[in-house]
Amino acid sequence: MVFNGIPMDVQMFETPLTVPEVIEFYGHHWPTGTEKQPGYVVSEAFKPWTLITRAEDGYLMTVQVTSTGAGSRGFLARSRLDGALEAETVGDGFPVMHGTSPMNDVRTRDGGKDGRTLAFVNDRTPESNAEYYRTWFMSRGWTQDMDKSPGEKGHVLSFRSGNKSVNIVINGRDEDGRTYIVAQTTNFDEQPW
Repeated sequence: MVFNGIPMDVQMFETPLTVPEVIEFYGHHWPTGTEKQPGYVVSEAFKPWTLITRAEDGYLMTVQVTSTGAGSRGFLARSRLDGALEAETVGDGFPVMHGTSPMNDVRTRDGGKDGRTLAFVNDRTPESNAEYYRTWFMSRGWTQDMDKSPGEKGHVLSFRSGNKSVNIVINGRDEDGRTYIVAQTTNFDEQPW
């Protein structure tokens, strides 16, 4: 997966161990810090999740764990500390209206297809965003599969072209007048965009 330009490996786990036992396990396997190599850090800033983080050999390793009642479950993540891909910018290559800001960009490769989930924000109405995407995709030969407005504060669009598809959910306007756009792309070819 690539999250906001940073390649990372993420895996889910389930265990009969409790959250304190998972922390203890990593405490035994990850040494305490030294002047040259920092130790691990435990954080409970994102309840109900506990995070255990350690930098080692050029990688940032994170364990995110929560209780299930009969044990715990969570995620193991590893990313290079030297970070982001140089040529990639969050939201790069996906069409947006002028004045739209990217929030997140997650790229995945799973089951023979490339996927991408993007989140954007702007100060336009949901309908003006929907009209922009209708025009953008249909003028380029995409087929529209869905165009639904469950109310004045939202819109759902779906388009496809060959082996590519895009689903767009538009939610707006919050108390500050912002509209949020989430787009999910799928491509059975080599690159999503």
